[in-house]
Amino acid sequence: EEDLSLVIAIDVSASMDWGDPNKMVFAQRLAMALGYIGLVNHNRVTIAAFGGEGGMQKISNLRGRRKTAEMGKWILNLQSGNTGSFEESMKALALARQGRGVMVVVSDFLLKEGYEKGLRYVAGRGYDLWCMQTLSPQEIDPSAHGLVGDWRLTDAEDRDEAEVTASPGLVEQYRANLGAWCAGLRDFSIRRSIMHMVVDTSTEIDALLLEYLRQRGLVR
Repeated sequence: EEDLSLVIAIDVSASMDWGDPNKMVFAQRLAMALGYIGLVNHNRVTIAAFGGEGGMQKISNLRGRRKTAEMGKWILNLQSGNTGSFEESMKALALARQGRGVMVVVSDFLLKEGYEKGLRYVAGRGYDLWCMQTLSPQEIDPSAHGLVGDWRLTDAEDRDEAEVTASPGLVEQYRANLGAWCAGLRDFSIRRSIMHMVVDTSTEIDALLLEYLRQRGLVR
């Protein structure tokens, strides 16, 4: 029986600690669910967190149902931050991977440094790569969630500020920019045989696992 690995990389940068439902909490819940499936199937499970304080962290080579509590405690203790390079984190994970398996990156992919170099490190090489682009309902449709009038927006990671008036025209431009960003990641992924999904944090984890991920072959 082939020894397969499951690597789940969670973005814990400051931009993930936002939204209702919160993006980071959603990522933690998804990692817990996928990790548990890996454990009960006796896969070798590694959970990594990137973008937080102190650089990348990980708990490696967990196997079997008895490791569920240890994995859950580690995931629950993660804290958001604003340090660390996506590229360097992906490079480190690529160098540490063993054998064959699946790698799932859970992130909003709102990275000023870009995602291309980082994903090139982890694409292929015996691993099926999934990018779960996690966005909150407020990011997907801000006008439906109260973004009207004058606002001062502050970047959660580098503290850049911008004053905006959320007019219908500006919101439409935002939607177009977000759509283009997601489409860019999707097209980049298709060219490299990476599976890409945009996931709304209001999606129930059970529905995501049983309806979407099972249909697409990640969960069996």
